[in-house]
Amino acid sequence: MIEQEVSKILDAAVPAPDGARGEWERVIRDAGLRRRRAWRLGPVLGLGAAVAAVAAVALLWPFRAEPDGVLERALAAVGDGPVLHVVFRGDWGGTLVDLETGARRPVHAEQEIWYDAERKLVHQIDRLGGAVQYERVSNPRQQPPELAALSREYRRALEAGTARVVGEGVVDGEPVYWLVYRSEMLPDVADDRLHEFAQQVAVSKETYKPVALRDTRDGKPGPSTGRRVLELETVSAEAADFTASGANVIDGMAYKEGREPIALEQARDVLGRRPVWLGREHAGLPLAEVTKTITAHGRQAQIELHGQSAADARECFEQLRPNARSRDDRPPEGRPEVCERARRAGRGLSMRDGRVYTHGPIRWERDRTGVALFYGMVGDDPSTYREDTIALFDQPHVSVAQSMQRLSVRSAPPGYVPPEGSVFVAAGGSGFLRRDGLFVSIQASTEDLVLSAARALEPMPG
Repeated sequence: MIEQEVSKILDAAVPAPDGARGEWERVIRDAGLRRRRAWRLGPVLGLGAAVAAVAAVALLWPFRAEPDGVLERALAAVGDGPVLHVVFRGDWGGTLVDLETGARRPVHAEQEIWYDAERKLVHQIDRLGGAVQYERVSNPRQQPPELAALSREYRRALEAGTARVVGEGVVDGEPVYWLVYRSEMLPDVADDRLHEFAQQVAVSKETYKPVALRDTRDGKPGPSTGRRVLELETVSAEAADFTASGANVIDGMAYKEGREPIALEQARDVLGRRPVWLGREHAGLPLAEVTKTITAHGRQAQIELHGQSAADARECFEQLRPNARSRDDRPPEGRPEVCERARRAGRGLSMRDGRVYTHGPIRWERDRTGVALFYGMVGDDPSTYREDTIALFDQPHVSVAQSMQRLSVRSAPPGYVPPEGSVFVAAGGSGFLRRDGLFVSIQASTEDLVLSAARALEPMPG
Protein backbone atom coordinates (compact mmCIF):
# COMPACT_ATOMS: atom_id res chain seq x y z
CA MET A 1 0.00 0.00 0.00
CA ILE A 2 1.16 3.51 -0.79
CA GLU A 3 0.54 4.59 2.82
CA GLN A 4 2.91 1.90 4.03
CA GLU A 5 5.64 2.92 1.55
CA VAL A 6 5.35 6.60 2.47
CA SER A 7 5.26 5.67 6.14
CA LYS A 8 8.59 3.84 5.81
CA ILE A 9 10.19 6.85 4.12
CA LEU A 10 8.87 9.27 6.74
CA ASP A 11 9.92 6.99 9.58
CA ALA A 12 13.45 7.07 8.16
CA ALA A 13 13.46 10.82 7.52
CA VAL A 14 11.77 11.90 10.76
CA PRO A 15 12.15 9.12 13.34
CA ALA A 16 9.43 9.02 15.94
CA PRO A 17 10.08 8.23 19.61
CA ASP A 18 9.82 4.65 20.82
CA GLY A 19 6.24 3.43 20.93
CA ALA A 20 5.08 5.74 18.16
CA ARG A 21 6.22 3.65 15.18
CA GLY A 22 3.62 3.02 12.52
CA GLU A 23 1.61 6.16 13.32
CA TRP A 24 2.60 7.73 9.99
CA GLU A 25 -0.03 5.64 8.20
CA ARG A 26 -2.73 7.20 10.37
CA VAL A 27 -1.35 10.68 9.79
CA ILE A 28 -1.27 10.09 6.03
CA ARG A 29 -4.86 8.83 6.01
CA ASP A 30 -6.00 11.77 8.13
CA ALA A 31 -4.30 14.14 5.67
CA GLY A 32 -6.58 12.79 2.97
CA LEU A 33 -3.90 11.09 0.89
CA ARG A 34 -5.46 8.46 -1.37
CA ARG A 35 -3.96 5.87 -3.69
CA ARG A 36 -6.07 6.54 -6.70
CA ARG A 37 -4.24 9.66 -7.95
CA ALA A 38 -0.86 8.09 -7.21
CA TRP A 39 -1.74 4.96 -9.22
CA ARG A 40 -2.67 7.08 -12.21
CA LEU A 41 0.79 8.67 -12.13
CA GLY A 42 2.59 5.35 -11.93
CA PRO A 43 4.32 3.68 -9.02
CA VAL A 44 7.53 5.75 -9.02
CA LEU A 45 6.06 9.19 -9.72
CA GLY A 46 3.13 8.42 -7.50
CA LEU A 47 5.37 7.68 -4.56
CA GLY A 48 7.31 10.92 -5.07
CA ALA A 49 4.09 12.91 -5.28
CA ALA A 50 2.85 11.24 -2.14
CA VAL A 51 6.00 12.15 -0.22
CA ALA A 52 5.74 15.75 -1.40
CA ALA A 53 2.08 15.87 -0.46
CA VAL A 54 2.74 14.93 3.15
CA ALA A 55 5.77 17.18 3.60
CA ALA A 56 3.60 19.72 5.38
CA VAL A 57 2.18 16.96 7.55
CA ALA A 58 5.68 16.10 8.73
CA LEU A 59 6.04 19.63 10.07
CA LEU A 60 3.00 19.01 12.28
CA TRP A 61 4.06 15.51 13.39
CA PRO A 62 2.75 15.21 16.94
CA PHE A 63 5.71 13.21 18.20
CA ARG A 64 8.41 15.52 16.80
CA ALA A 65 9.62 16.91 20.12
CA GLU A 66 12.17 19.65 20.70
CA PRO A 67 15.61 18.57 21.92
CA ASP A 68 15.26 17.67 25.59
CA GLY A 69 14.81 20.69 27.86
CA VAL A 70 15.97 23.42 25.48
CA LEU A 71 13.00 25.74 26.03
CA GLU A 72 12.96 25.18 29.79
CA ARG A 73 16.67 25.87 30.13
CA ALA A 74 16.43 28.93 27.86
CA LEU A 75 13.65 30.31 30.08
CA ALA A 76 15.69 29.74 33.23
CA ALA A 77 18.63 31.59 31.64
CA VAL A 78 16.55 34.72 30.96
CA GLY A 79 15.08 35.27 34.40
CA ASP A 80 11.80 36.88 35.32
CA GLY A 81 12.60 40.48 36.30
CA PRO A 82 10.44 43.36 34.98
CA VAL A 83 13.34 45.25 33.33
CA LEU A 84 15.10 44.09 30.18
CA HIS A 85 18.86 44.60 30.01
CA VAL A 86 20.44 43.83 26.65
CA VAL A 87 23.81 44.52 25.07
CA PHE A 88 24.06 44.19 21.29
CA ARG A 89 27.14 44.16 19.09
CA GLY A 90 26.39 46.00 15.86
CA ASP A 91 28.00 45.95 12.44
CA TRP A 92 28.71 49.70 12.14
CA GLY A 93 32.14 49.67 13.82
CA GLY A 94 35.40 49.67 11.96
CA THR A 95 38.88 48.23 11.74
CA LEU A 96 42.08 49.21 13.54
CA VAL A 97 45.07 48.84 11.23
CA ASP A 98 48.65 48.77 12.50
CA LEU A 99 50.52 51.06 10.09
CA GLU A 100 53.83 49.21 10.44
CA THR A 101 52.73 45.58 10.22
CA GLY A 102 49.36 45.93 8.47
CA ALA A 103 47.73 43.78 11.15
CA ARG A 104 43.99 44.35 11.40
CA ARG A 105 41.55 43.85 14.23
CA PRO A 106 37.91 44.84 14.50
CA VAL A 107 36.72 47.74 16.63
CA HIS A 108 33.22 46.79 17.66
CA ALA A 109 30.22 49.02 18.09
CA GLU A 110 27.97 48.09 20.97
CA GLN A 111 24.57 49.24 22.14
CA GLU A 112 23.47 48.76 25.75
CA ILE A 113 19.80 49.21 26.59
CA TRP A 114 17.81 49.13 29.80
CA TYR A 115 14.07 48.92 29.13
CA ASP A 116 11.30 49.11 31.73
CA ALA A 117 8.04 48.27 29.94
CA GLU A 118 5.89 49.18 32.95
CA ARG A 119 7.31 52.68 33.39
CA LYS A 120 8.08 53.04 29.65
CA LEU A 121 11.67 54.04 30.39
CA VAL A 122 14.61 53.49 28.02
CA HIS A 123 18.28 54.08 28.82
CA GLN A 124 20.42 53.68 25.70
CA ILE A 125 24.21 53.85 25.49
CA ASP A 126 26.11 53.47 22.20
CA ARG A 127 29.81 52.70 22.40
CA LEU A 128 32.64 52.28 19.92
CA GLY A 129 35.75 50.51 21.12
CA GLY A 130 34.48 51.04 24.67
CA ALA A 131 34.11 54.83 24.25
CA VAL A 132 30.64 56.33 24.68
CA GLN A 133 29.28 57.78 21.45
CA TYR A 134 25.72 58.51 22.52
CA GLU A 135 23.73 58.25 25.71
CA ARG A 136 20.16 59.09 26.48
CA VAL A 137 17.41 58.33 28.99
CA SER A 138 13.95 58.76 27.46
CA ASN A 139 10.32 58.06 28.16
CA PRO A 140 8.92 57.14 24.71
CA ARG A 141 5.17 57.02 24.30
CA GLN A 142 5.48 54.23 21.76
CA GLN A 143 7.31 51.20 23.08
CA PRO A 144 10.18 50.07 20.82
CA PRO A 145 8.74 46.94 19.17
CA GLU A 146 12.00 45.01 19.24
CA LEU A 147 12.55 45.64 22.95
CA ALA A 148 8.92 44.88 23.74
CA ALA A 149 9.24 41.58 21.90
CA LEU A 150 12.42 40.61 23.71
CA SER A 151 11.17 41.60 27.13
CA ARG A 152 7.72 40.01 26.92
CA GLU A 153 7.21 37.82 23.89
CA TYR A 154 10.45 35.84 24.18
CA ARG A 155 9.73 34.91 27.78
CA ARG A 156 6.04 34.20 27.09
CA ALA A 157 6.89 32.01 24.10
CA LEU A 158 9.27 29.99 26.26
CA GLU A 159 6.75 29.72 29.09
CA ALA A 160 3.89 28.69 26.81
CA GLY A 161 6.00 26.33 24.71
CA THR A 162 5.07 28.20 21.52
CA ALA A 163 8.74 28.85 20.80
CA ARG A 164 10.32 26.12 18.75
CA VAL A 165 13.79 24.93 17.85
CA VAL A 166 14.32 25.30 14.09
CA GLY A 167 17.95 24.34 13.74
CA GLU A 168 21.45 24.25 15.08
CA GLY A 169 24.51 26.27 14.16
CA VAL A 170 27.65 28.02 15.32
CA VAL A 171 27.94 31.71 16.27
CA ASP A 172 31.47 33.03 16.74
CA GLY A 173 32.67 29.49 17.42
CA GLU A 174 29.91 28.76 19.93
CA PRO A 175 27.45 25.91 19.17
CA VAL A 176 23.85 27.14 19.37
CA TYR A 177 20.22 26.20 18.93
CA TRP A 178 18.17 28.59 16.78
CA LEU A 179 14.72 29.25 18.26
CA VAL A 180 11.74 30.97 16.68
CA TYR A 181 9.89 32.95 19.33
CA ARG A 182 7.77 35.19 17.11
CA SER A 183 6.40 34.55 13.63
CA GLU A 184 3.52 35.49 11.38
CA MET A 185 2.36 34.62 7.90
CA LEU A 186 2.27 37.67 5.65
CA PRO A 187 1.51 38.04 1.92
CA ASP A 188 4.10 39.19 -0.58
CA VAL A 189 2.60 41.17 -3.46
CA ALA A 190 5.55 40.15 -5.64
CA ASP A 191 4.47 36.51 -5.81
CA ASP A 192 0.98 36.66 -4.27
CA ARG A 193 1.91 34.01 -1.70
CA LEU A 194 2.09 33.82 2.06
CA HIS A 195 5.52 33.73 3.70
CA GLU A 196 6.61 33.16 7.26
CA PHE A 197 8.38 36.19 8.74
CA ALA A 198 10.00 35.28 12.02
CA GLN A 199 12.30 36.58 14.71
CA GLN A 200 14.87 34.07 15.83
CA VAL A 201 17.25 33.90 18.75
CA ALA A 202 20.31 31.67 19.04
CA VAL A 203 20.89 30.19 22.50
CA SER A 204 24.17 28.69 23.60
CA LYS A 205 24.18 24.91 23.90
CA GLU A 206 26.28 25.33 27.03
CA THR A 207 24.58 28.18 28.94
CA TYR A 208 21.25 28.41 27.06
CA LYS A 209 21.60 32.19 27.12
CA PRO A 210 20.83 34.19 23.94
CA VAL A 211 23.93 34.93 21.87
CA ALA A 212 22.48 36.28 18.59
CA LEU A 213 19.31 37.59 16.95
CA ARG A 214 18.13 37.60 13.35
CA ASP A 215 15.00 38.10 11.26
CA THR A 216 14.07 35.45 8.71
CA ARG A 217 11.69 34.97 5.81
CA ASP A 218 10.74 31.36 5.22
CA GLY A 219 13.65 30.38 7.44
CA LYS A 220 16.26 32.41 5.51
CA PRO A 221 18.04 35.24 7.37
CA GLY A 222 17.41 38.74 6.03
CA PRO A 223 20.33 41.00 5.07
CA SER A 224 21.80 43.11 7.89
CA THR A 225 19.31 41.76 10.44
CA GLY A 226 21.77 39.73 12.48
CA ARG A 227 23.16 41.07 15.74
CA ARG A 228 25.37 39.52 18.33
CA VAL A 229 23.84 39.46 21.78
CA LEU A 230 26.55 39.95 24.35
CA GLU A 231 24.09 39.96 27.22
CA LEU A 232 20.34 39.51 27.63
CA GLU A 233 18.69 39.30 31.01
CA THR A 234 15.71 40.56 32.97
CA VAL A 235 16.38 42.20 36.30
CA SER A 236 14.50 43.93 39.11
CA ALA A 237 13.66 47.63 38.91
CA GLU A 238 16.13 48.25 41.75
CA ALA A 239 18.98 46.61 39.83
CA ALA A 240 18.27 48.59 36.62
CA ASP A 241 20.25 51.69 35.59
CA PHE A 242 18.24 54.66 34.35
CA THR A 243 20.77 57.37 35.19
CA ALA A 244 22.72 58.95 32.33
CA SER A 245 26.35 59.78 33.03
CA GLY A 246 26.13 63.03 31.07
CA ALA A 247 29.32 62.29 29.12
CA ASN A 248 29.07 62.55 25.36
CA VAL A 249 25.31 63.02 25.41
CA ILE A 250 24.69 64.44 21.94
CA ASP A 251 20.91 64.78 22.02
CA GLY A 252 19.98 68.35 21.12
CA MET A 253 23.47 69.13 19.85
CA ALA A 254 23.97 71.58 16.99
CA TYR A 255 26.96 71.71 14.67
CA LYS A 256 28.38 74.16 12.15
CA GLU A 257 31.40 74.11 9.89
CA GLY A 258 33.03 76.56 7.53
CA ARG A 259 36.04 76.57 5.24
CA GLU A 260 38.04 79.31 3.57
CA PRO A 261 40.97 78.98 1.16
CA ILE A 262 44.41 79.88 2.46
CA ALA A 263 47.95 79.78 1.10
CA LEU A 264 50.07 76.78 2.07
CA GLU A 265 52.43 79.16 3.93
CA GLN A 266 49.57 80.21 6.23
CA ALA A 267 48.81 76.67 7.42
CA ARG A 268 51.28 76.78 10.31
CA ASP A 269 49.94 80.08 11.66
CA VAL A 270 46.33 78.86 11.43
CA LEU A 271 47.10 75.59 13.21
CA GLY A 272 49.45 77.10 15.77
CA ARG A 273 52.17 74.54 14.99
CA ARG A 274 53.65 72.63 12.06
CA PRO A 275 50.99 70.67 10.17
CA VAL A 276 51.48 67.19 8.78
CA TRP A 277 51.15 66.63 5.05
CA LEU A 278 51.81 64.22 2.17
CA GLY A 279 54.18 66.44 0.23
CA ARG A 280 53.34 68.25 -2.99
CA GLU A 281 51.66 65.11 -4.32
CA HIS A 282 50.60 61.68 -3.17
CA ALA A 283 49.88 58.57 -5.26
CA GLY A 284 49.92 60.74 -8.38
CA LEU A 285 47.41 63.20 -6.89
CA PRO A 286 48.64 66.83 -6.68
CA LEU A 287 48.08 69.06 -3.68
CA ALA A 288 45.28 71.13 -5.15
CA GLU A 289 43.67 73.02 -2.27
CA VAL A 290 44.51 74.21 1.26
CA THR A 291 41.73 75.50 3.51
CA LYS A 292 41.24 76.79 7.01
CA THR A 293 38.48 74.85 8.77
CA ILE A 294 36.27 76.37 11.44
CA THR A 295 33.98 74.10 13.44
CA ALA A 296 31.80 74.68 16.45
CA HIS A 297 29.45 72.64 18.57
CA GLY A 298 26.50 74.02 20.42
CA ARG A 299 23.63 72.86 22.54
CA GLN A 300 20.09 73.90 21.76
CA ALA A 301 17.46 74.11 24.44
CA GLN A 302 14.42 71.96 23.71
CA ILE A 303 11.22 72.76 25.57
CA GLU A 304 8.32 70.32 25.52
CA LEU A 305 4.95 71.70 24.41
CA HIS A 306 1.67 70.73 26.02
CA GLY A 307 -2.00 71.39 25.52
CA GLN A 308 -3.30 73.02 22.35
CA SER A 309 0.17 73.94 21.07
CA ALA A 310 1.27 70.30 21.19
CA ALA A 311 -1.99 69.15 19.58
CA ASP A 312 -1.54 71.71 16.77
CA ALA A 313 2.02 70.53 16.14
CA ARG A 314 1.01 66.86 16.01
CA GLU A 315 -1.77 67.63 13.53
CA CYS A 316 0.68 69.66 11.45
CA PHE A 317 3.19 66.80 11.32
CA GLU A 318 0.42 64.39 10.36
CA GLN A 319 -0.84 66.63 7.56
CA LEU A 320 2.62 67.19 6.13
CA ARG A 321 3.57 63.53 6.30
CA PRO A 322 3.97 62.10 2.75
CA ASN A 323 0.77 60.47 1.49
CA ALA A 324 -1.03 61.33 4.74
CA ARG A 325 -3.77 63.08 2.86
CA SER A 326 -4.40 64.36 -0.64
CA ARG A 327 -3.50 67.90 -1.64
CA ASP A 328 -7.19 68.56 -2.35
CA ASP A 329 -7.85 68.26 1.40
CA ARG A 330 -5.30 70.96 2.27
CA PRO A 331 -5.95 74.71 2.43
CA PRO A 332 -5.43 76.55 -0.88
CA GLU A 333 -2.41 78.47 0.45
CA GLY A 334 -0.54 75.15 0.70
CA ARG A 335 0.48 75.20 4.37
CA PRO A 336 -2.20 73.95 6.80
CA GLU A 337 -3.47 76.66 9.16
CA VAL A 338 -2.64 74.45 12.12
CA CYS A 339 1.03 74.51 11.05
CA GLU A 340 1.03 78.31 11.10
CA ARG A 341 -0.30 78.31 14.65
CA ALA A 342 2.31 75.75 15.65
CA ARG A 343 5.07 77.77 13.99
CA ARG A 344 4.13 80.87 15.97
CA ALA A 345 4.50 78.88 19.19
CA GLY A 346 8.30 78.80 19.02
CA ARG A 347 11.54 78.74 17.04
CA GLY A 348 11.02 75.58 15.09
CA LEU A 349 9.36 72.36 16.13
CA SER A 350 10.32 68.71 16.35
CA MET A 351 8.65 65.52 17.55
CA ARG A 352 10.51 62.73 19.32
CA ASP A 353 9.14 59.70 21.13
CA GLY A 354 5.63 61.06 20.60
CA ARG A 355 6.43 64.36 22.34
CA VAL A 356 6.57 67.79 20.71
CA TYR A 357 9.36 70.27 21.38
CA THR A 358 10.05 73.86 20.48
CA HIS A 359 13.67 74.89 19.99
CA GLY A 360 15.33 77.65 21.97
CA PRO A 361 18.51 79.57 21.09
CA ILE A 362 21.77 77.70 20.44
CA ARG A 363 24.62 78.22 22.88
CA TRP A 364 27.78 77.82 20.81
CA GLU A 365 31.10 76.64 22.18
CA ARG A 366 34.37 78.28 21.20
CA ASP A 367 35.23 77.78 17.52
CA ARG A 368 37.88 75.19 16.72
CA THR A 369 40.24 75.91 13.86
CA GLY A 370 42.16 73.45 11.73
CA VAL A 371 43.71 72.90 8.33
CA ALA A 372 42.61 70.65 5.47
CA LEU A 373 44.79 69.60 2.55
CA PHE A 374 43.07 68.26 -0.57
CA TYR A 375 44.97 66.07 -3.05
CA GLY A 376 43.15 65.53 -6.33
CA MET A 377 41.32 67.57 -8.94
CA VAL A 378 39.38 70.80 -8.53
CA GLY A 379 36.79 72.28 -10.86
CA ASP A 380 34.47 75.24 -11.24
CA ASP A 381 31.97 75.76 -8.45
CA PRO A 382 28.55 75.88 -10.18
CA SER A 383 26.96 77.57 -7.15
CA THR A 384 29.03 80.75 -7.74
CA TYR A 385 28.76 80.73 -11.53
CA ARG A 386 32.35 79.53 -12.00
CA GLU A 387 33.92 82.32 -9.97
CA ASP A 388 35.45 79.81 -7.53
CA THR A 389 36.83 76.29 -7.62
CA ILE A 390 35.63 73.31 -5.68
CA ALA A 391 37.26 70.00 -4.73
CA LEU A 392 35.98 67.15 -6.89
CA PHE A 393 35.24 64.40 -4.40
CA ASP A 394 33.76 62.19 -7.12
CA GLN A 395 37.26 61.79 -8.60
CA PRO A 396 40.26 59.96 -7.05
CA HIS A 397 41.29 62.05 -4.04
CA VAL A 398 42.75 62.23 -0.54
CA SER A 399 41.72 64.89 1.98
CA VAL A 400 43.72 65.33 5.19
CA ALA A 401 42.01 67.40 7.92
CA GLN A 402 43.87 68.14 11.16
CA SER A 403 43.41 70.07 14.37
CA MET A 404 44.90 70.47 17.82
CA GLN A 405 41.44 69.69 19.27
CA ARG A 406 39.14 66.79 18.57
CA LEU A 407 37.66 66.92 15.12
CA SER A 408 33.94 67.13 14.48
CA VAL A 409 31.73 64.07 14.94
CA ARG A 410 31.32 64.05 11.16
CA SER A 411 35.06 63.41 10.75
CA ALA A 412 35.78 61.11 13.68
CA PRO A 413 33.88 59.04 16.25
CA PRO A 414 33.43 61.06 19.47
CA GLY A 415 35.32 59.81 22.49
CA TYR A 416 37.30 57.12 20.67
CA VAL A 417 41.00 57.70 19.95
CA PRO A 418 43.08 54.98 18.24
CA PRO A 419 46.54 54.27 19.69
CA GLU A 420 49.61 55.87 18.12
CA GLY A 421 50.97 53.95 15.14
CA SER A 422 47.53 52.79 13.98
CA VAL A 423 44.57 54.15 12.04
CA PHE A 424 40.89 53.52 12.62
CA VAL A 425 39.19 52.78 9.29
CA ALA A 426 35.43 53.19 9.28
CA ALA A 427 33.01 51.65 6.81
CA GLY A 428 32.85 53.82 3.70
CA GLY A 429 36.57 54.55 3.40
CA SER A 430 37.50 57.15 6.02
CA GLY A 431 40.33 57.03 8.53
CA PHE A 432 41.09 58.64 11.88
CA LEU A 433 44.39 58.71 13.79
CA ARG A 434 46.68 60.67 16.10
CA ARG A 435 49.97 61.87 14.64
CA ASP A 436 52.50 64.11 16.41
CA GLY A 437 49.86 65.35 18.86
CA LEU A 438 47.37 66.23 16.11
CA PHE A 439 43.93 64.76 15.53
CA VAL A 440 43.91 63.74 11.86
CA SER A 441 41.00 62.65 9.66
CA ILE A 442 41.60 61.16 6.21
CA GLN A 443 38.85 60.99 3.59
CA ALA A 444 39.77 59.19 0.38
CA SER A 445 38.18 57.57 -2.63
CA THR A 446 39.48 54.11 -1.63
CA GLU A 447 40.61 52.37 1.54
CA ASP A 448 44.03 51.75 -0.02
CA LEU A 449 44.48 55.51 -0.36
CA VAL A 450 43.43 56.01 3.26
CA LEU A 451 46.11 53.56 4.42
CA SER A 452 48.85 54.83 2.11
CA ALA A 453 48.15 58.43 3.22
CA ALA A 454 48.22 57.46 6.91
CA ARG A 455 51.63 55.84 6.42
CA ALA A 456 53.02 58.76 4.39
CA LEU A 457 52.10 61.60 6.79
CA GLU A 458 55.08 63.67 7.88
CA PRO A 459 55.68 67.12 9.38
CA MET A 460 55.57 69.93 6.83
CA PRO A 461 59.01 71.48 6.28
CA GLY A 462 59.77 74.86 7.80
